[in-house]
Amino acid sequence: MSHERLTPGQRESLRRALEDKRRSLLHDIELREEEAAEGQVDSAEMEDVAEGVVEDRDRTALMEHDRALLAEVEHALAKMDAGTYGVSEVSGRPIPVARLRAVPWARTDADEAERIEHAARR
Repeated sequence: MSHERLTPGQRESLRRALEDKRRSLLHDIELREEEAAEGQVDSAEMEDVAEGVVEDRDRTALMEHDRALLAEVEHALAKMDAGTYGVSEVSGRPIPVARLRAVPWARTDADEAERIEHAARR
């Protein structure tokens, strides 16, 4: 596992990836909000009402996921602006470039993330 610092080119490429993800998430959230607003049906059909409830629940879950991911992306961009991007919030060591390419909003290296997830499941 490599613990090198990011080059300016890698940093710029990762910033673009984060900004692209932010735009995509904002677009998806906006679309789901529009769908929710349009989805208000006055139908008295029980089947239609039940289907609408399920769709609303699914849409809400997706929006919550997107908003949480958007917060992670925003956090990563703030760290980039502060000069602390690419450094583990647990160990303070550089996060491997391959991990950042896979998950540009990563706060830790993969081993640390796995330990945190494992501890949370206990």
